[in-house]
Amino acid sequence: MTMKEDIRNKKVIVTGGLGFVGHNLVKKLVIDYQCDVTVVDNCLNSSPEVLKTIEGRYTLVKKSVIDSSWFPLMESADFIFHLACVQIAHSSSDPKMDLQVNAESTLSILEYLRSKNKGLRLKRFVYTSSASVYGSAKNYPSNEEGATKVLSHYAATKLLGENYTIIYNKQYEISTSVVRYSNVFGYGQSPNNPYCGVMGKFIHNALTGQPICIIGDGQQTRDYTFVTDAVDATILAAIHPHADGEIFNIGTGIEASVNSIADLVINTIPGVKIDYLPPRDIDNIRRRVMDITLIQSKLGWEPVVQLKDGVSRTIKWYRDNIITQ
Repeated sequence: MTMKEDIRNKKVIVTGGLGFVGHNLVKKLVIDYQCDVTVVDNCLNSSPEVLKTIEGRYTLVKKSVIDSSWFPLMESADFIFHLACVQIAHSSSDPKMDLQVNAESTLSILEYLRSKNKGLRLKRFVYTSSASVYGSAKNYPSNEEGATKVLSHYAATKLLGENYTIIYNKQYEISTSVVRYSNVFGYGQSPNNPYCGVMGKFIHNALTGQPICIIGDGQQTRDYTFVTDAVDATILAAIHPHADGEIFNIGTGIEASVNSIADLVINTIPGVKIDYLPPRDIDNIRRRVMDITLIQSKLGWEPVVQLKDGVSRTIKWYRDNIITQ
């Protein structure tokens, strides 16, 4: 029996479970592990349509994570995955909401768990964070013990949420772990969502005859992670005994320029025009690449999907599910 059997048939809560990574996680939990999943999502930037293939096999609670009326549901949960957040592109336009959703909700959830700690069946609370917490810190590849130097409201509040998660683990013995995602892409990233990632935008534009728009000179690098790898790492962070109280980078350890991403798309969808746009203030750093040594050594996790393969899979998904509609 593998370690992942520990989550089979368990009761699970996923906040933000209609989001990009969230709905992929929910599908995995329901289809592969027959989990009893409750999704907490306010549906403002998402729709239950993303889970139509498992309709009737999960429970949707249409509430914001800052609405504590859903908190009693946690008392019967085996695992909680806290993915709900205000996205980076929107965080500076409403800093108070960004703080409430990304950090205060985390504190409120953890405080509720602490107050019920003796009677809980909870095995682990997993908080999902972002590589953006490294900001302009010049440690390449970025590692979990290295410096953070945030450049956005989003990064600041995600880092605060991380800190609460670790504090409640150390001080109150609540089993928690944190994962920091790096530029996740793949199935299910809707081009209609204003916060769709660069990969989704590139592929959608290429398939619909629109130019690929590159911010700046395109030489900036990121560490692109395929969504199935991110989901597998997130589940492992929930069930592995060595993940308790830890923070893990989720990436590939390989940096790729935005121009090289555009080239991969154009090689599959020829004839696409590229437009270069002025640099933006959001997450405006030249390099990002993750050190994944810790999760490799502690949890035995490795990314499976290479960048070229991930781009091909994403293009196929868009052709089958978006462009044909």
